[in-house]
Order: sequence, then structure tokens, then C-alpha cells
Amino acid sequence: MRKLAFAIFFTLPFVLGSSIRAQRPMDWDKVEVKLQKLSANVYMIEFVSPSGGNAGANASALIGDDGVVLVDAGYAPVASKLEAALKTISDKPVKYLLNTHWHGDHTGGDAYFSKTATILAQDGARKKMETGDDLSHLNRVNLLRETFPPSPAAALPVITFNDELTLHINGEDLHAIYFPHGHTNTDSLVLFAHAKVAQTGTDFVNMDPSGLPAIDMDNDGNGGPQGEIAALSYIMEQMPDDVKVIPGHGKIASKVEVGRYLDVLTGTTAAVQAGIDQGKTLEQLRQEKVLAKWDYLNTRVMKIDAYLDRLYLCLTRKNVAANDGAK
Repeated sequence: MRKLAFAIFFTLPFVLGSSIRAQRPMDWDKVEVKLQKLSANVYMIEFVSPSGGNAGANASALIGDDGVVLVDAGYAPVASKLEAALKTISDKPVKYLLNTHWHGDHTGGDAYFSKTATILAQDGARKKMETGDDLSHLNRVNLLRETFPPSPAAALPVITFNDELTLHINGEDLHAIYFPHGHTNTDSLVLFAHAKVAQTGTDFVNMDPSGLPAIDMDNDGNGGPQGEIAALSYIMEQMPDDVKVIPGHGKIASKVEVGRYLDVLTGTTAAVQAGIDQGKTLEQLRQEKVLAKWDYLNTRVMKIDAYLDRLYLCLTRKNVAANDGAK
């Protein structure tokens, strides 16, 4: 993989604009921003709804004399609350904002923080933010409906990377590694090397009750289980046993929870791949209830029929691509 290391300091003009329009109304005035200290200078950030549930994707902050680094920024309407929360732990401005992927629950606050921050993301994330995507069609498979319109110019990443990026700041080595074909095709795993913290974006979710993995959430066949398996395997194999894992949604996790999620990914993928190898159609696998072992996870946004649909599409697309490459 190609690695990029840099220390560049400049700012962009501030433009306030929402990059996300959620289906269900939220009383943003009552959303609470919670900070959880994970190390001397790394904090997990949660956005909590009035009901105590999730009001956006988890984020994190790395603080120090060099300035604040945010990894993801939540929805646009809570950006000012996030800024106020950050001021309780640092008097420095947000200097960098790194996005784990392009979805608006992670990037909605980018425009707000661009008044001081340099925004960074994987190449594909910027491209998707430029065009936006209407995900309301997901309702046909009983998934959460959201529309992510194109991001305002100020919200777009000004530094992008292909495979890897390293940012050296506040005595920390912050690594971002791109893993394609996961929650989306724009996902990066972010590692705080010295703090022993990993942030997964929505390649990993740690909710109660548990649910099926959120694979290929753009529903275009470009995501899939492969990227999530690779990213979580990296954590299990390369990070220390006491690593703290910030999920895209849910509570802080350890290798125990990551391992369970990985087991579901590998088990369901193997079951569907075995059927594909036998020449079975999607309808045959559905009738055979190939994923019956995991029915207990049919509880959250991703329903089991939709999950099977996506596994089949992504795995057959992978097989076609592999065969084409062998010619």
C-alpha cells in the first residue's frame, strides 16, 4: 500500500450547510454530546438522543498543543454543540478533521468545522460527497431511509489519499487505512498507535441488541463483507489485546466484541459462498434459509433478507471480477 505522511497547516472559509436530511424528525436541541476519555489525549464522542438512543455516528478527538484532530463530526445540526464540548477539554481549534467514510452522519459537521480545520478523507469519499446519493430506495428492504445530498464546497476534503495516510500530531501517529468493499466502498480504519485506540467507522457496530453487519449500505454492489472482514481482522491481528475500539455506532468495545462481529461476517459469508459455489441462485438460498443460524440478529436496521441479498450480490460480483482478471 502507498503511504502518505504530511504536516500541512491552512484553513478554509466557513460555510454552514446541512449535508444530511434524516427521515425521522429529531429534536436536535435536546441531543447531548458525551465525551469519554480513552487515553491521556484521545476521547470518544457520542451523540445521544432525548430517548437515550443514537443521534449520529460516533466520533473521536485527539487533543494537544498542536491543535485538535477530529475523526468524523456527526450530523450538521449538532456541530456547534460538539464544538462547545471540545472547548471543555482543549482551548485549541480543530486543525484536522478526518472522515472514516462519506455518509452524512459522519460528515455532516464538516462544513461547520472547515472554518479552522483541514478536512481529509479517502479519494472515493470525496467523490461521493461531491455527488451525494438518495438512499431512500432502501425502504423496499426495510432499511433506514436517508438522503445524502451533495456536500457544500466547504465540507469537501481538501487532502485525499488512496490507500493509507499517516498524520503525526500531538505526539501521536494517526494512521488511516482504506479497506474497500465494506460498509461502503469509501471506508477507512483509523488507528491511534500510541493510545492503542482503533476507530472503525460503520465497518463495525456495537449496539444492544446486536444486529446484522451493515454491509454495502449504498446498495450498489460496491460494498460488501470483504472490507469489513479485512478491517476487523487487522484489528484482531495487528492491534494489542487491550485495544479500545470506537465503533461507528454503539458503545466502546474490545477485541471480544470485534471478534463476535467478525465471526458473524465470516460465518454468513462462508455459508452464502458455499451455495454460490454449488451454483445455487439467490432464491434457492432464500428458500433454504441459508442464514437461519443468524436469525437472532434480525433485530435492527439490516434485515436478514436484505443482508442475504447484499451478500449474494457482492460475492457474485467479486467472483465475476476475479474471473475477468484471470483471462
